[in-house]
Amino acid sequence: MMIIRCLHRVFLVSLVAILLTAGFLAPPSQSSAPRLGGILSPGILVADALYCAGQGSRNPKTGEHPEGFDAQVKQSLENLGAVLKAAGLDFSDVVNSNVYLTDIKNFQAMNKVYKTYFPSNPPARTTIAVPALPGGSQVEITFIATRKKERHYIFPEGVKPSPNDLYSGGVEVRDMLYISGQGSRHYKTKEFPQGDFEAHVKQTLENLGAVLKAAGMDFSNVVKSNVYLTDMSLFQRMNEVYKTYFKTDPPARTTVGVTTLPGETPIEIAFIATKTNSVAKKVILPKGTKPNPILSPAVRLGGTLLLSGKAGFAEGGIEAQVKEVMDGLGDVLKAGGMDFSNVAEGKVYLADIQDYSKMNEVYRSYFKVDPPARTCIAVQKLVGTARVEITLVAADQI
Repeated sequence: MMIIRCLHRVFLVSLVAILLTAGFLAPPSQSSAPRLGGILSPGILVADALYCAGQGSRNPKTGEHPEGFDAQVKQSLENLGAVLKAAGLDFSDVVNSNVYLTDIKNFQAMNKVYKTYFPSNPPARTTIAVPALPGGSQVEITFIATRKKERHYIFPEGVKPSPNDLYSGGVEVRDMLYISGQGSRHYKTKEFPQGDFEAHVKQTLENLGAVLKAAGMDFSNVVKSNVYLTDMSLFQRMNEVYKTYFKTDPPARTTVGVTTLPGETPIEIAFIATKTNSVAKKVILPKGTKPNPILSPAVRLGGTLLLSGKAGFAEGGIEAQVKEVMDGLGDVLKAGGMDFSNVAEGKVYLADIQDYSKMNEVYRSYFKVDPPARTCIAVQKLVGTARVEITLVAADQI
């Protein structure tokens, strides 16, 4: 596992500035190298996969957000481009992207700038609107990239790739398939289904199934799922439909409430799937944990461990909940033969962005040396009374 901030010292002076001005790192002890002890690494390279931390729109030279939303999207992408470059990669190597907006009205403006960075073969992508982002950014973007040059860009039957595409239905790299977030509009007709919320959940999953089928897979190949709801009161109703698509060994999963989704859909789901054989794929159950028909605590694929999001319910404030969550994730890591030193990527969801600093104080204490790449966003609602939910990706290649 290679920490990208240690690749090029000259480059890292500006990269540390990105993080410093966003309030992510304490000042470096020397101007020529980043100070260890920050809350995230800009990128972690595990074998051929690069996990990039979420980047907002602060300019690394000025410490300010550029004037105008278009310029802010460009700056976010330039910040990510610097991380890609440090790993010897570029935008053509990105296979999965998450875009977070504080206002869905900026969706088309974001698309216009985003498209210029991916003139062909765009990555899979999921876009959601959220209440707030760290550092006052209006946009934050995170990437997964790969050094593998053999890739397949997947589209459902009857859908032809276009030069105007903003994202691919899925991107397959060796045995891994990253599928773009799908809402409840039919992937061909773009119409919503007739019926209640359950019909929307079913159509969303059918849309994902069409991408899986085009890649020669089905729902049994899914290992990680991210579910976004505009109304978390519909959580249990979503579960009732969702679980019918996974007969055994459901994937790891994270579910959060969002402000809005593109196209006015009430639900969006993104998948990671794999063709890895059953010997190399293993559902991880910590000691004393019974199988759950909705989700698995984690799925191990060879040397990679994909964990479900864990929410906090402890009394005693945000610090107690973060500790509860991290201790629980530690149990899952241990059951998968790993610990926090193996974590490559983290995603933190907060019910209130004002908890950001307090969350960081507890979160950072679990990483003794270099922390993983990380993205943190505020969300509209988490399950129950949770104020924080965290999900991790870990790997044994160090």
